[in-house]
Amino acid sequence: MTTSELHAADVERLVAVLEDARSDDPGPAMPWALLEGLLHLVPCDLEVSYQHHEYAAYRMPLHQVVEPGGVRSGPFSTPEDPDDPFWVYWWHGPCSWPQRTGDLRRVTMIRDFFPTERDRLADPISDVLGAELHDCMLVSLPAPPGEARRICFMRGSGPPFTERDRQIAMLLRPHLQEIWLDAERRRSGVPKLTPREWEVLALAAEGVPFAAIADQLFISVGTVRKHMEHVRERLGVHSIPAAAVKAMPHAPAHLRLPRRRPPG
Repeated sequence: MTTSELHAADVERLVAVLEDARSDDPGPAMPWALLEGLLHLVPCDLEVSYQHHEYAAYRMPLHQVVEPGGVRSGPFSTPEDPDDPFWVYWWHGPCSWPQRTGDLRRVTMIRDFFPTERDRLADPISDVLGAELHDCMLVSLPAPPGEARRICFMRGSGPPFTERDRQIAMLLRPHLQEIWLDAERRRSGVPKLTPREWEVLALAAEGVPFAAIADQLFISVGTVRKHMEHVRERLGVHSIPAAAVKAMPHAPAHLRLPRRRPPG
């Protein structure tokens, strides 16, 4: 086996990490069980962390860390400081590559930018990130303009991250976003809705008649009514506008965008 190949055990462990995260307390940003599971899945001698940057405001509103041994730190935050060296070098180093390119899907490693240790040490960002950090793998998540959200795997010693590690992170990425959205809903007291219930609510919230929703989703009008009954019951409200106010800010991103109604 090469370092780029996955075992069936890797997938089994990945699924177990996701299941534990979904059943755990939502935590300050990510469930702690998720970060702890990721640390076992891709071992790191420094940390696995969730980071939220507001780079347009030169601040980090949330940094949640799990270190070896399951040691939890945070959440931390930093005040606005455009003179902080981290922000001074933000647009010139690997930290901002996803934002510079618009490619949030690629999982990046330090060696993607610095092929040799000499190259890494020659870059000013190395001094900013600290001498103990020798390798980092970054998994970007969707974020509003001016912000960055990511999971960071950090190593100070030992072997560099491998293509096997990158493959695991790539498989994890869409699930990480789903877990974060679910944690946000639970922190906000919004019950989890099924994908179909979200679709029905999003259309109903725009004033689309039940008959038109049924046509668009290829279901019966009775099914639309039943979905809306479930939505109102789970949200503890009695009207579509009340359900929309409570739930739509936490809807999947593609349903929060303006939707074009079908003609007629």
